[in-house]
Amino acid sequence: MYKIFSFCLFVFCFLKITAQNNWTFMNDNYSGINSAVLSPTQPFLNPNPWDVNLVSADLFLQNDYAYISQQSLLGIMKTPIYTANPKRNITGANTPDTFDFYNKNNANLLFGSDILGPSFSMTANINEKKFVFGLFSRMRTQASVLDFDNYLKYGNEMVPQPEEYLMKPFSAQVMNWNEIGLNASTSIFPNSDKQWILGFNLKYEIGLDATNIISHQSIDLTSSEPAIEDNPDLRNIYASNYNVSASYITNYNSESKRYEYKQNGFGLGLDLGITMLDKEPREDEYNSKFSFNIMDLGYINFKNGNNHQFINGSTIWIQNNPELENKKFESPEQYLKLLSQEAYGDENKSFVGNGFKMGLPTSINVNYSQKIKEHHFVNFNWIQRVPVFENSVKRNNVLNANYSVQKEAFGYGVSTTLSEYKNVQFGAYFRLGPLILGSENAFPILFQHKKLHAANFYMAIKFYPFWDNAFKRYNRQKCDCEK
Repeated sequence: MYKIFSFCLFVFCFLKITAQNNWTFMNDNYSGINSAVLSPTQPFLNPNPWDVNLVSADLFLQNDYAYISQQSLLGIMKTPIYTANPKRNITGANTPDTFDFYNKNNANLLFGSDILGPSFSMTANINEKKFVFGLFSRMRTQASVLDFDNYLKYGNEMVPQPEEYLMKPFSAQVMNWNEIGLNASTSIFPNSDKQWILGFNLKYEIGLDATNIISHQSIDLTSSEPAIEDNPDLRNIYASNYNVSASYITNYNSESKRYEYKQNGFGLGLDLGITMLDKEPREDEYNSKFSFNIMDLGYINFKNGNNHQFINGSTIWIQNNPELENKKFESPEQYLKLLSQEAYGDENKSFVGNGFKMGLPTSINVNYSQKIKEHHFVNFNWIQRVPVFENSVKRNNVLNANYSVQKEAFGYGVSTTLSEYKNVQFGAYFRLGPLILGSENAFPILFQHKKLHAANFYMAIKFYPFWDNAFKRYNRQKCDCEK
């Protein structure tokens, strides 16, 4: 059981893949429907009447649990990686190409991915008023464990666990879901000297997989010397005084060993945004922009999910237990039944019913953009998670500043990002026609790092039907001169 527990923590800690969208590109006036997932009003600023995204994906890795020493992301693809062994004096501090651990007292663990599928936006004039409508499809994964009490550090350092340890309460959420969204935006307050834009995304949420684990109180962990015939480096570990609830549902078929896509949950999501522009009526580019957005209001209901509760049971032997060691677990339900057998002497006693809800990763996005000269802009973004619904998955907090050049045929920019208010990253993006490449954390991709623990890469392929330009837009404008 302890090996299973360690493996799950490894997934959460090392593979912290968080949906960190390319902020520099999202501030580009030609980002179109791609930017709707961060600001529902941004597609309104696209000069082109149509915008089509074929596919885009953002991959972001960062963690404070494990690292690879003296390596770059490209380098690890062609170099064998060794695992640290402190007893043999092989650590990340003295050996390159070594997978090692930070071994902090607490770890903040996040996981996520964000893929935008076929999507489009279009401009429509209704009663001589501009509207922008769009549809988007999206595949999302998000997971979160914050301020986790890192009991695994003792095993990583190959030192004995303390005889008594009080593991603090924690919660962990994982969700995999799809979205189909309607984007709409238009101008409001026509008599204002500023241009105001109101936008929203209404999203139908398709729940696929989810897990929610909550330890409601501190767990007493004790350790003792193993039996003579057991590995002397692996102490017996026991858990008592626990109150843990676990809910899950998955599309993975343990019998066929395949993932079988089907909808397991449903819900609605809402994004709201309002933008204020300082812009001359006959100019394409604004002088300044301020945008406030509330993203991912909503939840998904998994009505057939399984719920288990472990409370006031017997002491559970979690390492060196012959009933659990070297067991091949075929499914989460089998694993939970074995725990129930250990805790209560009844494999079905922990099951308490079906159905649970998972909240979306609600956040606030504040953006300010200032024009420096024609086509040149400096932009600032602040993203703060604000969980609203129960069992909400959580995204990372972000402060971002970037400088971009935005022209019709191409664009480029550079950025600096403070993720979780402590990890400084530098990146850039380049847009050439339908192809966009970028990274908010580019250095680890190319250059060796003392402790490689993060990287980011963004790619999008778009299509621009009915390509527009400044000359065409000027000819379409009504003359306001006196006749």
